[in-house]
Amino acid sequence: MKRSKLYKKFISAGIAAACVLSLAGCGGKGGDGKGTPQGESKEDGKDFVYVAEFQTVDTENVSTSVLSGDTLYYLDGNYNEETEEYIQKIGKIKIGETTPEVLPITIEPNNYVNSMIVEEDGNLLTVINRSEGEGDNWKNVCYLIRYAPDGTELFNQDVTFLGEGMENFYIQGMAEDSQGNIYICGGESNIWILDKEGNKAGEMTADNWINSIFTMPNGNVAVTYWGNEGGMVVNEIDPATKKLGKIYKNLPDAYNGFTAAGENMLLMSGNNKVYAYDITAETSEELVNWINCDVDSDYVRSVSMLEDGRIFAVSVDWSEEKSKTEFIYLTKKPASEVVEKEVITLGTMYIDQEVKRSVIEFNKTNQKYRIEVKEYGADDWEAGRTQLNNEIISGAGPDIIDLTYSSVDLYIAKGILEDLNPFVDGDAEIKREDYVETAFSAYEREGKMYGIVPSFMLSTVVGKTSDVGSEPGWTIDDVMALKASKPEGTELFGYGTKDSALRYCCTTALDSFIDWETGECKFDDGYFEKVLEFANTFPKESQWSEEDDSVPTKIQSGRLLLQELGISNMESYQMHAMMYGEPITFIGFPTNGGTGSYIQAATSLGINSKAKAKEGAWEFLRTFLLEDYQNNNIRWNFPSLRSALDAQFEEAMEQEYYENENGEKVKQPKTTWSYDDWEAEIYAATQEEVDAVKHLIDIVDGVMTNNEEINNIITEEAAAFFEGQKSAKDVADVVQSRVKIYVNENR
Repeated sequence: MKRSKLYKKFISAGIAAACVLSLAGCGGKGGDGKGTPQGESKEDGKDFVYVAEFQTVDTENVSTSVLSGDTLYYLDGNYNEETEEYIQKIGKIKIGETTPEVLPITIEPNNYVNSMIVEEDGNLLTVINRSEGEGDNWKNVCYLIRYAPDGTELFNQDVTFLGEGMENFYIQGMAEDSQGNIYICGGESNIWILDKEGNKAGEMTADNWINSIFTMPNGNVAVTYWGNEGGMVVNEIDPATKKLGKIYKNLPDAYNGFTAAGENMLLMSGNNKVYAYDITAETSEELVNWINCDVDSDYVRSVSMLEDGRIFAVSVDWSEEKSKTEFIYLTKKPASEVVEKEVITLGTMYIDQEVKRSVIEFNKTNQKYRIEVKEYGADDWEAGRTQLNNEIISGAGPDIIDLTYSSVDLYIAKGILEDLNPFVDGDAEIKREDYVETAFSAYEREGKMYGIVPSFMLSTVVGKTSDVGSEPGWTIDDVMALKASKPEGTELFGYGTKDSALRYCCTTALDSFIDWETGECKFDDGYFEKVLEFANTFPKESQWSEEDDSVPTKIQSGRLLLQELGISNMESYQMHAMMYGEPITFIGFPTNGGTGSYIQAATSLGINSKAKAKEGAWEFLRTFLLEDYQNNNIRWNFPSLRSALDAQFEEAMEQEYYENENGEKVKQPKTTWSYDDWEAEIYAATQEEVDAVKHLIDIVDGVMTNNEEINNIITEEAAAFFEGQKSAKDVADVVQSRVKIYVNENR
């Protein structure tokens, strides 16, 4: 068998040429929104950006990489389907060079290098896992092996003994201090110290599950974990006492890639950013925003500081069939050297993976505009949500608004969102009739379109047709009648509480209580009182118990009637249909009219009516509606383009086969889904099943919206009724008054 080469080639043009079309300013300070490159900071007198340069590497399957001086050591490997063996190799490459070198180190097939560090003398210290035994007597063993640069094995010791008495022993990471002591963490919070010869020299336990282990600038080893007072901490190990010592606090929200970077500095990556942490002052500074550098942080495997001050990262993109490895170099340069583009800000609570990828692709290809992302919920969700709302309402908000977690009807009522109809009508590639009507019109109000929904799932309630009937939609009276018809102890929905029942019947359907156009509210017409009385029949706290039967068992025995269901593909529908074992109906959430089923946008975007570059904002939004995105980027939800949705349904109906020993074609499941202790093999969907989902898409009541302020008013006031302090009518009157004031103040 011919051994495959570690690298086929590097891009021959080299690093600089690879970056001509992808230079990206990505400093830690934001631009001024008027074309100033990201990274310029007039406040502190600095005038710089970090410029990203990319070097694409043709590899097989890079997993771990370690930077030592000016050389990167890495693990590469692939699985051979013919021999059923996974082979790993260790290679190295000098920073800036184009020719890698495969080290003459032999790693036996199906052995896995768990951790690797490069020692001062150039030796490589590795932890290797492998399975040993025969028949049914197999066990995982861990070996600590040291290799010389020429591949000679210098040291080999079984260290499985460290986990003696532990049920789930594994080695998570390894580091070495300046004295040559070896520190291994594993299990959950365990740390073991070995001397140079591999003899056990100490053992300790951290206060929590260990996130990472690394060598500090002073040569000592430290671990990171979630501190008892909240937030990630760095806990240094005292080599003299061999116990946990100094704790460093005030770390940024970054949990990946802690590395020493200078005499008193740690470099860390996470939350789409790179931070520098001063261990003397215990303060941090944001250096880089990955998104604004055209880098997807989900693929960044390691971050280091080169001796010349450049930030170096290794990125491995696993999203395609063949992984793509890139070396990323971030160089600090004067902002004046970077070509300026008009900056468009995108405000979001949490950046969705597909939106992130779209931002990066747009920034790499658009010559006029650049999207910069502000993630408001990254550090504190509630504080971020308040900040986002306040900025938008005050007129200082982002140009593009992620509507997924927003109070959309409030924004529409206040005139915050731009009508997208003129952009749609003027776009030669986008035709309304090509899209799923309920998704495309999800944010239409009074003939105006305020947002796009590129992909979606369906939020509904499912029950047996024999229990709820065949027609979607029901009221609170219908729900209470169903409950009254069943034996005592029958659950309507699993482990329901007063608050969850209130949400189930009310806060999921706020539109049925509020008219944002007129400011009218309907909490005092008697229906909301019925909702309160219904919710009050549930316990205050969940009655879940480990001794309970599973949800599928309860459903099949008739002791659990309803399931709140999110349908994002045919398989999720098929699983629940099989779980019930008889015809089901998408009955929906109880409402005072309508089907009670909703579109739940996976991503939804709108344009701020005060945005300065509305044409540029639309250039970005439209990319989500084009065929390329709809056909290739939506993996876990329904696409809004009808042709892409039809293709998804057709694929779901394609039966898969295997050939048995007699050469006969036999149907095989497309996948297997499990729920608690129940499992179902999912075969090709039938036309009847597809038609059922298509029909639900066509009859939904609209998009599920969210308004935390109104939800909080409802739950706050309902508590007085649940505690017996007020009548249902009194609570309904107070809710009516408070919500009406809120709605009219914000119209």
